[in-house]
Amino acid sequence: MLVRHMSRDELEARCRKEKDARVKERALAILRVYNGKIIEEAAESVSRCEKSVRNWLKRWNEKGYDGLAPEFDGGPKPRIDGSEWDKIIKEIENKGMTIRDVAVYVKDSRGVNYAYKTVWEILRKEKKVRYGKAYKMNRKRPADAEGILKKTG
Repeated sequence: MLVRHMSRDELEARCRKEKDARVKERALAILRVYNGKIIEEAAESVSRCEKSVRNWLKRWNEKGYDGLAPEFDGGPKPRIDGSEWDKIIKEIENKGMTIRDVAVYVKDSRGVNYAYKTVWEILRKEKKVRYGKAYKMNRKRPADAEGILKKTG
């Protein structure tokens, strides 16, 4: 079903004047439906699938010509913001954690699951966390080992 928000001539005139290619393509599909074509034929004439034309028609019926403009929301939002990552970095500082360990720590402490690659990019590229080789500490080593070494050496 098509709601006729404007006459066919008005829609045709707006199609000719439209500068945005996406809106023009959608308006042309609506114009085909105005002219009595079925949705399948209108979709074929603008080289889009029927589902897209049905979605455009639905938005046309709800909002008129303004409903044909694409509605981009900017993509997914970051799940943990930069200041929270700064806190995480301070919490894990000097713990000798690997990237995988950090991902597990973030999941356990913040409840947010990140892929290994995402954690790597945040730590290495955005936050500039330095590389370091993890090594095991000798538990039998005395606390004042350096002093003992100087005395005997």
